[in-house]
Amino acid sequence: MPGENTHEARRAVEGPPGSGSQPLRILGNTPLVSVVMPCLDEEEAIGSCIESIQRTFSDAGIDGEIIVCDNGSSDNSALIAERLGARVVRESLRGYGNACVRGFAGARGQYLIMGDADGTYDFSLIPRFLDKLINEGYDFVTGSRYLDGGDEHIATLHRFFGNPALTAILNALFKTSYSDVYCGLRGFSREAYDRIRPVSTGMEFNLELAINAAKANLRITEVPIKLGRRKGESKLHTFRDGWRSLRMMLLYSPNYLFLWPGSLLLLTGASIHISLLLGWITWDGRPASSVTGVFATIFSVLGFQVLSLGLHVKVYSWTRRFDESNTTLEWFSRYFSLERGLAFSLIMMIAGGIILTLLVHQWLESSMLPLPHPEWASLAATLIIVACVMAFTSLCVSAMSMDSRRDKQG
Repeated sequence: MPGENTHEARRAVEGPPGSGSQPLRILGNTPLVSVVMPCLDEEEAIGSCIESIQRTFSDAGIDGEIIVCDNGSSDNSALIAERLGARVVRESLRGYGNACVRGFAGARGQYLIMGDADGTYDFSLIPRFLDKLINEGYDFVTGSRYLDGGDEHIATLHRFFGNPALTAILNALFKTSYSDVYCGLRGFSREAYDRIRPVSTGMEFNLELAINAAKANLRITEVPIKLGRRKGESKLHTFRDGWRSLRMMLLYSPNYLFLWPGSLLLLTGASIHISLLLGWITWDGRPASSVTGVFATIFSVLGFQVLSLGLHVKVYSWTRRFDESNTTLEWFSRYFSLERGLAFSLIMMIAGGIILTLLVHQWLESSMLPLPHPEWASLAATLIIVACVMAFTSLCVSAMSMDSRRDKQG
C-alpha cells in the first residue's frame, strides 16, 4: 500500500529514538530516491556530479539510484556515466523538458530529485531536500539561488534581469511566492510529480513544474543553494528560451490573456451596437451609421473569439484537474451541453438571417439606395459570425470535457 511505503520511509529517515545521524533507507527493492540528470555533451562535469551524488548517498546512508538521460550527446558523457555506475536512459527528441520527462519515466524511486549535469549544483544537499519531503511534509522542494546570495555565478543578464523578471511575472500571475523559478535543483514525491504532469519540451519545463505545483495545491518550500561555476558550454538560449517561458506563463493564465481582454472587447462591441440602435452616437448632429457599425462588429466578434479561446484553455486546465474547485467551471459543466450550445448558435443564426433578409428586401424595394439604418446590417453580421464561432466552440469544448465528466460520474 502507498501509505505503508510512506510510513516505512518516514520511520527509516527518523531512525530509532535516541540515535544520532540516521540512515535514509527504504525497505524492499524500490530505492528511496532517484536523482535524475538530463545530459547533453557534459563530459567535463558528469563524472564529478555522479561521484558527488554517490558520496552523498554513502555518507547519509541513502538508498538511491542515479538516472542520466542522454539527450543525444556527441561526446563521452553517456560512457562516463555508465562506467561510474549510473543508469543511462536515452531520449532522441532534443530538449531539456523531453530529457527530464524521459528520465523521470525510467526512475524507480519513491522520491525524485532533479539536477543539471554541468557541475553547478551541490548534490550534498540531497539529504536536506529529502528531510523537507519526508519529515516536514512538503510535496515540492525547490532550490533558490537568491535567498542567501548563491547567485554569484549566474550570467549577469540572467542574474539581474531575466530570472528576477520571470519570477516576478510568475508570482503575479499565479499568486505564488517563489524567489527563483528557474532553479534546476528540485525534489518532489512520485505522487506529486504524477499530479504535476509536466509536458513542456524545453527549458520552460522548470517553470511548468513551479506553476503546476502551485495549481495542484502542493505544499511548496525553497532551500537556499549556491550555484557553482559551470563546466562546459551552456545550452541556454537567452532570448528564445525567455520568450518560450513568457509564452507558457501567459497560456497558463487564461484570465489575464483571454478572459479579461475578451470580455472588454465584447462589452465594447455590444455597447457600440446598442448605442447605434438607440441613436446615442452622433457626429455633427447626424447619427453614426455604417462605419461605426463595422467597428462594433470587429470588437464584438474579436472579443467573443478571444473569450472562446480562453474557455478552451480553462477547460483544458480543468481536464487536468488543476481547477477542481473553480465554481464557475463547475457551473458551466453542470449546465453546458453540446445541444444547448448548438441551439443558442441556431437562434442567433436565425435572428441574424431574418434581419439580413429584411434589410435586403428593403434595399431592393428602394432601388438599391443607401439603407436608412445600416447599423442593423452590422448587428446581423455580428450575430451570424458569433453564431458560427459558438457552434464550433461548443463542439470543441464538448470533446475536451468528456474525460472530466467521465471522472466525475465515476
